[in-house]
Amino acid sequence: MVVESNYLGLMEWLIHPPPPFDWRLKLRFLLLPERPTPQVVRGDEWLRAFRIGGRLIPVSVRSVGSVEKPALKVLTDYVSEDERGRINSLLCSLLGLGDVKNLYDFMERDEVLRSVKRRLYGFGRAWLMAASVFEGVVKAIVQQQISLRVAENITANIVERYGEKVDFRGGNAYDFPTPETIASLSLEELRNCGLSFRKAEYIKEFSERVVEGFNPEELRGMQPEEILETLTSFRGIGRWTAELVMAATIGLNVIPADDLGVRKALSHFYFKGELQPPEVIRRFAEEKFGEHLRDVTVYLLMAYRMESQQHGLGT
Repeated sequence: MVVESNYLGLMEWLIHPPPPFDWRLKLRFLLLPERPTPQVVRGDEWLRAFRIGGRLIPVSVRSVGSVEKPALKVLTDYVSEDERGRINSLLCSLLGLGDVKNLYDFMERDEVLRSVKRRLYGFGRAWLMAASVFEGVVKAIVQQQISLRVAENITANIVERYGEKVDFRGGNAYDFPTPETIASLSLEELRNCGLSFRKAEYIKEFSERVVEGFNPEELRGMQPEEILETLTSFRGIGRWTAELVMAATIGLNVIPADDLGVRKALSHFYFKGELQPPEVIRRFAEEKFGEHLRDVTVYLLMAYRMESQQHGLGT
């Protein structure tokens, strides 16, 4: 990381992800790039805000490198060294900027994964869907039993109406609504965002529990079994939701095998398209993919999405 300049109250620096890293390929798989979820994409620019130490900081990311010599330019308001470190950590997690060497070596040893790797060369590591566990839990509840595209639109409605925002270079950079904000909303206000009555209840109740003292971030230090037990104690959160939070927010090596999209993708690539039940998918994936379970699952999902778009497969 090199701080390049500090001008007009703005600061920019470079992050060099381990190669290969294809920024355009990464952005291609965002289902709703034009609406804040709270990330938004403008051209090849990724933008959102983070609340760090009580301060709302807009963060813009663009690629200024190549697939084999990747470089991402980060532009923000002026930040301290500690804030810059926190921003880098969030970006590396959210955008999946980790080293892919061991993952790609593993994928080369399997015929299916070798082909998937070549089609998604430079995608990087699996990204996260949320900057905080609270954000991840709310998004997971929103996604229950509906398509991801519909869920993203509902999330965008929530963010646009109730998320914190800051003007940045002629546009708004959004952060996810705080627990206090969501807890203060009426069920009708939440339903007007597109939520069902039950989901509005679940999200409001979870937010109220957070305001009352439950700290979702403490889940990051727990084992999967403990996280599952803790999250499923909340009304409206079952195994699928808890495993989605573990994999897509906390970054644990867990597969949400009850997810229909996951089942379809693995069944397509490994079971000749015959849809398998969750317990079969979970056992197969855990045994076959091991320490690479989370990353491989995301690669298979993205590859299946590509084939669905090309050949009209069900998603």
